[in-house]
Amino acid sequence: MTSLNISPSSSSRLASRLVLFSVLTTGIGQSMTFALLAPLGREVGLREVQIGLIITCSSLVFTLASPIWGRTCDRWGRKPVLLIGQFGYAFGALLFASVFFFGLRGALSGLTLYALVISSRVLMASLMSAAPSAASAYIADTTTAEERVAGMGRLGAARTLGAILGPAMSGMFAAIGLLAPLYIAAGVTLLSSILLAVVLKEPARTIEQKASKPKLNLFDRRYFPFILVGFVTFLAFSMMSQTIGFYFQDRFILDGQATAQAIGMGMMVSAGMSLFSQAFLVRRANMTPTRLMNLGLPILLVGYPSLLLAHSVPVLVALMGILGLGLGLVSPGFTAGASLAVGPKEQGAVGGLVSACPAAGFVLGPLIGTSLYQTDPAYPYLCACLLMIPLTVYAWRLKGADGRVVTSPRS
Repeated sequence: MTSLNISPSSSSRLASRLVLFSVLTTGIGQSMTFALLAPLGREVGLREVQIGLIITCSSLVFTLASPIWGRTCDRWGRKPVLLIGQFGYAFGALLFASVFFFGLRGALSGLTLYALVISSRVLMASLMSAAPSAASAYIADTTTAEERVAGMGRLGAARTLGAILGPAMSGMFAAIGLLAPLYIAAGVTLLSSILLAVVLKEPARTIEQKASKPKLNLFDRRYFPFILVGFVTFLAFSMMSQTIGFYFQDRFILDGQATAQAIGMGMMVSAGMSLFSQAFLVRRANMTPTRLMNLGLPILLVGYPSLLLAHSVPVLVALMGILGLGLGLVSPGFTAGASLAVGPKEQGAVGGLVSACPAAGFVLGPLIGTSLYQTDPAYPYLCACLLMIPLTVYAWRLKGADGRVVTSPRS
């Protein structure tokens, strides 16, 4: 009788792949939500600013909760916090879709519907914010300093692949109904949660460090430049992403289903180019974090105003791909830069701060973007371009982000 022996290295690879799969599933769910929210909100009678406020409220909660979960991750360990985030996302997505289900059928309307939509999204954000911090810390625990950029690149690539599959699945299943993709997202995330619960083990270094309870200063100059770049990048990107659905619908006179399919295609191409930059340029070129940011930010600077030149859906989709390429370079740049700036005991805490960057950008971006869009559809993209100008200059002036690990706090 023979027995199946799994080597530690094989087990570690499987665990890492499951962590990446969990990031993939939440990426699918989030991109589905972003692709559907504009047409879905209009179907239940919400205005552009009201739809933007849904994302703003949930992003604010995500921003506030992420650093807390990051510190909790250093105390409790990576696995329990990751499971809280994944199961929380599955439950929240199901609740969010169910509220819209009753809204589309007239059982809920007006202020009651709107309050329940925001409440369900906020609840989901408070729980799902645990997952990115834990996933980032797990990758940091299981990679060396030399492997960190590539490791964070794989993490970003998993998230980006989810952003590719999400819109593709959204466009496909939207033919069944606008809510079908949201229920599927909840199911896929639940599957990843169960797999993690069964297979994942706590990294050895994390077990040794559980007694540590670091609380990092946001403005610590070891990593604050990377946090700032991440925040402003996603502030601009959220202004675009939360208005582009309206832009598709209004510029090309599309109905709700056609809008969902068009924006799904645009997001898929954007995420595909982001995946290309992370999977090939980041992993193979062996660039430093600052080099990645210095390449990506000028692409974003040019990409935002270029959206206004689109005279057809295919052209607008292609231009969204340019933005995806830029974001795919900037994201692993500021993520790896912040991770490399601190020692092993602070990885969970700094991971929480880094995970809060996109959410912090999405606190103000959707509200600013939708308000500007109601004034003039061109304003969100011009404003995003203006934000990129000083940020590009700032990133070019950054020093010391060459992959060296700094372990002593500086403020």
